[in-house]
Amino acid sequence: MKESMRKIGKVLGITLAVYVCLRWLLPLVIPFFMAFLLAKLLNPLVEKLEEKLRWKRGFWSALLVGILFLVLGFLLFLFLGTLLMQIRTVVDNMDGYKQQAGDFFRECCCQVEVFTGIRAETIEDNVQKQLPGLMQHMKTNVVPRLMNGTISYAKSMFVWVGICFVIIISTVLILKDYRKIRVSLEHHPIGQIGLKVCRRTYEAGGAYIKAQLIIMLIITAVCVVGLYLSGNEYALLTGCGIGVCDAMPFLGTGTIFVPWAIIEMMQGKYMLAAIYTVIYTICSILREILEPKLIGNKLGMHPLSVIVSIYVGLGIYGLWGFALGPLSYILIREIYLTI
Repeated sequence: MKESMRKIGKVLGITLAVYVCLRWLLPLVIPFFMAFLLAKLLNPLVEKLEEKLRWKRGFWSALLVGILFLVLGFLLFLFLGTLLMQIRTVVDNMDGYKQQAGDFFRECCCQVEVFTGIRAETIEDNVQKQLPGLMQHMKTNVVPRLMNGTISYAKSMFVWVGICFVIIISTVLILKDYRKIRVSLEHHPIGQIGLKVCRRTYEAGGAYIKAQLIIMLIITAVCVVGLYLSGNEYALLTGCGIGVCDAMPFLGTGTIFVPWAIIEMMQGKYMLAAIYTVIYTICSILREILEPKLIGNKLGMHPLSVIVSIYVGLGIYGLWGFALGPLSYILIREIYLTI
């Protein structure tokens, strides 16, 4: 009984420590964790360049980190530029979109008339009567919230720029003295435990990302093939977009396919609606089968443990619990087995 109580107390103590660290300490130290991870990835290349060209390690560290972040910044610039161009295109063609929306709404009213017997003109009149109140509600409630959200997003952008600057400087400094830092940690008792736990967590995290990429590629392939067979001329582009959405825990294929199938059904295109429903069903079944299997095997966790850790993580950490839940489980297990 004493031994069992001791083990339970040990698990509870480790669980509390992991929760406190991930809840409050992780946001403060995550830039330095990212910097150490980047330094670990770039260190082999820096050592090869230092050995062959005989230049100082600090120079190669600053050069490689600068090139890496310049490339990432350029890709981000292209992405934001493309996004702004698409937004501008939508604004320029707003009149045409309004016309298409009106035509679609009239078609929906006609379909409702077929199913319910209510005249389409009656439905249109009732909706038009409600539009002024809806527009007033948006002006008084929705627009101010969007403006406040825009201000907060602008502040967040400055914060992210500062975090990126900290990561760049920290990566250069860690990479410059990477061998000394590594030797110091390996010869310190606490550092040895920390390196062992971090190494296992890093391996599991890499396996988790690989498993998610495999699932995303399979879901994308199913979507592309299904849309191509349905006659969609943008099957590749749309399928890739839906595959990316499926990898996000707060979106998924249903976010795209369910409204799409409903719209097609309301337009009388029952075959397309059925095809989109079938594609969504296949994607959902594949994710339900592959996710516990791949992630569970890679993490050394039972599939039920994966589901439970994700569910508990979402309840404790919120949206980030999708990743922090399994991470907490791994940390608790590895710390328990190490100390």
